Amino acid sequence: MKQLSKEQLSEMLMQGRKAIQLGALGQAELLYLSILKSRPDITEAIASLAYTYTSTKQHAKAEMHLRKLLKLMPNHAQTHINLANSLFEQKQYLEAITHYKAAINLEPKQVDAHINLGFTYRMLKKYDLAISYLHSALDLDKVNAKAFHVLGVIYLDIEDINRALHCLESATELSPDLTEYRVSFAHVLEKAKLYFEAGLQYHKACELNPNYLDSFILYGDYLAKMYRHDEALECYTRAAYLSPKNLDVFDKLGKTYLAMNDIDAATIQYKVALENQPKRLTSLLGLGQVYQELGDTAKGIEISDEIIAIDKSKPDGYLLKSRMKKSKPGDGLAEQLLQFTTNVSAEINDEAKCRTHFALGKIYDDQNNYADAFMHYSIGNHLKNKTLDYNAAADESKFSKLIAIYNAQLFKDFKHLGVESDMPVIIIGMPRSGTTLTEQIISSHKNIIGGGEVEFWGGAPDSIPFRLDTKTTYPECMSEINVKQANDIAKMYEALLLKIAGPNTNPKHITDKMPHNFLHIGLIALLFPNVKIIHTKRDPIDTCLSIFFQRFGNGHPYAFDLSNLGFHYKQYLRIMRHWHELLPGRIMDINYEDTIADPEYWSRKLIDHIGLEWDDACLAPHKLERTVKTASHWQVRQPIYKTSVQRWKNYEEFLQPLIEALK
Repeated sequence: MKQLSKEQLSEMLMQGRKAIQLGALGQAELLYLSILKSRPDITEAIASLAYTYTSTKQHAKAEMHLRKLLKLMPNHAQTHINLANSLFEQKQYLEAITHYKAAINLEPKQVDAHINLGFTYRMLKKYDLAISYLHSALDLDKVNAKAFHVLGVIYLDIEDINRALHCLESATELSPDLTEYRVSFAHVLEKAKLYFEAGLQYHKACELNPNYLDSFILYGDYLAKMYRHDEALECYTRAAYLSPKNLDVFDKLGKTYLAMNDIDAATIQYKVALENQPKRLTSLLGLGQVYQELGDTAKGIEISDEIIAIDKSKPDGYLLKSRMKKSKPGDGLAEQLLQFTTNVSAEINDEAKCRTHFALGKIYDDQNNYADAFMHYSIGNHLKNKTLDYNAAADESKFSKLIAIYNAQLFKDFKHLGVESDMPVIIIGMPRSGTTLTEQIISSHKNIIGGGEVEFWGGAPDSIPFRLDTKTTYPECMSEINVKQANDIAKMYEALLLKIAGPNTNPKHITDKMPHNFLHIGLIALLFPNVKIIHTKRDPIDTCLSIFFQRFGNGHPYAFDLSNLGFHYKQYLRIMRHWHELLPGRIMDINYEDTIADPEYWSRKLIDHIGLEWDDACLAPHKLERTVKTASHWQVRQPIYKTSVQRWKNYEEFLQPLIEALK
């Protein structure tokens, strides 16, 4: 090809710059390729062509041209950085590190090279080196938002939540309009159990950039966990608009509609996903859940068989089938699941094995085969317990600290802190002790809305020091609280309850039935001296057995060993005795067995304790049109029943470790 004249070259380079400015990258590519065909040594053309390939995510092509450029300019630091960036995008991390370091050797004050080098070491899980380079970047530029953001993400990786909070808050303050930074900050706030603050940041991120997909998905996930399903629905709907081929979003929409009891809408979402991907297991499982909620056994089993046909090597289809109905001897459910416990070639992980054994426990319990039921529940619990690290001494110490700090003198010294509101109704007790049934009775009243298990007070050990801006740990830091901080926390809680209640509601009371709030009664009673507190009780052995038979999450590390269960139960009794002594007359005890035996009498006592006029709707809590998302969700939709009373008698011969621990 005839070599370009100086004038032609200058004109074509100018046209290429204009094309890039206008975003016409295809046109720019053709111009630069033409230049290089005639003049392969023009560095501006090589660099600009590499830029067009980087911008269009053609990283291999960008790498090729950056290597050419580096031969012509071996001591150009920015070219080393650009080549390292292309290598990073292709996951060639070790060579990327070589070029970042080369750039730093050439220009030690290259802040971006330090930041990117730190991020690359993060990908290799070499966190100490990653943190070192990020600190070097901040030594060079103390207000570099990107460096704070990457460092915060790394601290989050290694679960150093306090440092992650500091770094990501700094990044957000330095670059308040960068949605990505705000989303990361919201995520770490959620990890720190600062749920109210996390919600504010997610909301702001969505406002800042209504086209940033991750904001709406993560905010939707957060809202769903907070039981704010109507708002989660708005987020997922926006996400579906932004990414109409993202089938995960349709699953999330289906799950949200199901949580709102909109069965028809949930069905539509799962079926849309299945139209695009007929063998999509997550969508089939979601549709199976729909049929389980409807009690449509035939369709549920049909879906189960479809899942089994798609992948016989996993137990998911059989597990769904086991949940669809009460098992009877000879129905084949146990035999279908047993293959995953006896076949050593079945490639399922411990979590799947754990779920399988819990399902077998339920099946054999349905069949009144108590020996086999207990055997499988025990194996399932053992598998789960292996993944946890329950420390009885640490558990006892936690209770002891709360009892020591929340004493009569503290309440006397800080009696001026409390707010006047009596809107919350706090329902506490061990899990499986009747908290859900109690809330259903109460929230059947026309002036009360059930809030479910509200994620707020459980974050106290992490959130209270943060909110008080102190390095003193909780609960010792409570001696530092002032009126404004107390009011702020109370207002956050009430605002969260109102969000859960939903728009266009004006309840006099909203319930919070998070069972383990029995740990936080001192804090709640201090900030809300007028709230009503209800404590649900049940036969200790029935309670613990029911917990043992329920596959709880990691938030209940005591739950998977009978001795641990008994020990934790005694700590619960100990702190409840303390609250009764500290707050005489403020806590109403209600026994599950009494409620079952005489529901009207105890329902009236509950409403009277709250201070409302009687409402006959409280006698039919199973008719309440409200979502219940707890381990008890199926039972509370049935009329009050008595089969769970003294259930432990069926398993008495196996429960000696629990009985000994409870003595």
